[in-house]
Amino acid sequence: MIIGIDVETANSQAGAICAIGVAVVTHGVVVRDRHWLLNPQSAFDPRFTGIHGITERDVRGKPSIKSAWNEVLAFITQARMECSPPRLFAFDPTEEPTARFVAHNAPFDRGQLEAALGSALPFHLECTVRLARKSFPQLPKHTLNVVSAHLQIPLRHHDALSDARACALIASKCQNS
Repeated sequence: MIIGIDVETANSQAGAICAIGVAVVTHGVVVRDRHWLLNPQSAFDPRFTGIHGITERDVRGKPSIKSAWNEVLAFITQARMECSPPRLFAFDPTEEPTARFVAHNAPFDRGQLEAALGSALPFHLECTVRLARKSFPQLPKHTLNVVSAHLQIPLRHHDALSDARACALIASKCQNS
């Protein structure tokens, strides 16, 4: 199971997250995904809005990432439970289904989330840029749009959900290459 995560930010301040997307991929197929619009609790830079299209009006009344984080984690936990392989014996709550968490340019997403949450992520976040460089060294660049095009993965770039899906699918294809 691969869980792709992507955040969009309102400005250059660390932790100014205005959207997060999470996509769960098993056996190369997106089985669950979800998108949250979030109030970054800071002003929007028009340059950033020009990239992702999210405005202050879109996030008015939405929770901050810190307020929504438990819901995001609950979604991930539920997806992991639903997608885990069947067990021969009763469920053991101490046994965690295997999952890889990935993001394209993971240091950025990890840094934004940790700044907004004020703590470390409860999971390791692998970088699909690194995975793509290793699996597809012939590509001139390893940006999300270039790698997605190479692998024929649909992408609406800078949409948190679309980016999370593409990221998880890239990791799946790198795993199988």
